[in-house]
Amino acid sequence: MDVAIRGDRACCLSLQLGPRSHLFAVARGFGKFDAADAAPFALASLRTECERRMRTERFRRAVDRVAAAPTAVLGALARVNGDLFARSASHADYVTAGTSMTIAVVVRGYACVIHTGDTAAYLAHRGEISVLTGDDALAGTTRVLLGRALGTGSALDVTVSSVTYDAGDVMILMGHRVRGEIDRRSLVEHVERAGENEHLLVVRFDESDRAIEELGKREAPIVVYRGNRLQRAAVCAGALVAFALLVTAWAR
Repeated sequence: MDVAIRGDRACCLSLQLGPRSHLFAVARGFGKFDAADAAPFALASLRTECERRMRTERFRRAVDRVAAAPTAVLGALARVNGDLFARSASHADYVTAGTSMTIAVVVRGYACVIHTGDTAAYLAHRGEISVLTGDDALAGTTRVLLGRALGTGSALDVTVSSVTYDAGDVMILMGHRVRGEIDRRSLVEHVERAGENEHLLVVRFDESDRAIEELGKREAPIVVYRGNRLQRAAVCAGALVAFALLVTAWAR
């Protein structure tokens, strides 16, 4: 696979978890954690927590299995969320900091997308665009107000969806969600208009990334995950360089 990042690299994360498993993430935040900007601090915390867990055999085995990898990453993310909330001094009536975050856990031809807030993920497949994340912004407001975000509560509150991909497909993680109807034209226009202000992480898959197992449909229903305790759910079963990758994929 080829990976390209545009914009603030501190707001993007690319991490290899295992021989055929990778984690990609984009974040955009507000406020500060320990005097550091929320989004870079949250991604650095997620990297540190995953690297700490990668020293254990149990985590290494889990992240290299399609059905187990999302649960393993959710465990790390729940730990990070609790730590961020404790550091922010927020409470039920007043939130001082938080971050939108979209994570793609890519394992053996399948991608699990974990999402909260106003970041977004899209999949370009044979010229068509699929939206992989929901919209957590509250409707009917002149400013973007989030219904949830990482670090704003003691319990992790995210949605999880899954998708398979083919060689030549492109996954795009973005710091801002594209408003309105989404197609190739609107996505390209958004990227061009935002320029370097848009955090953009693009992954282009090749033949070596094909699925080696058949686990179901191309797209699975979105699952809402809330709570302090993890529940086993096989969610995966059911920079101009970045822009150039998009154009190359759509031209196929």
